[in-house]
Amino acid sequence: MYIEIWVFVLSLLAALLVGGLIGHLCRLGIGNLWTCLKSLGVSIRNRLVDYWYMLVFLATTIYVLANFKVCIDLSFTEDFNGNNLIFLFWLVLIIFPMFDSFEGFGISIKKRKQNKEEDFLTTEYHNNLIHAQKKGGNHE
Repeated sequence: MYIEIWVFVLSLLAALLVGGLIGHLCRLGIGNLWTCLKSLGVSIRNRLVDYWYMLVFLATTIYVLANFKVCIDLSFTEDFNGNNLIFLFWLVLIIFPMFDSFEGFGISIKKRKQNKEEDFLTTEYHNNLIHAQKKGGNHE
């Protein structure tokens, strides 16, 4: 039963992704497809980092809620099965958005959102500039 649900969820996500990509490309037009694909590649790479947290958080939340009694047990004995670590990782994922950076135990974690937005805007500007130069060169 669980395999059928996961297959359904994965195929639904794939269909939404393909449909969204086709709709986005049709909205932008076929003529400047190459420029759109380059900027879309940068955008997808930046969005993947943003959505990765939500994907991992959603997956661990589903797992913890499905196995709550086993995960909350917190017994690190010889019959250890890893559910406790998943529960602790889930708690860290809940707390993580409250801080911009974390430094401790030799670990330094900082959010890179501002740098990603600046890189995206710079790449978008250069793509628009190159596209405008190509258009301007055709009319001379």
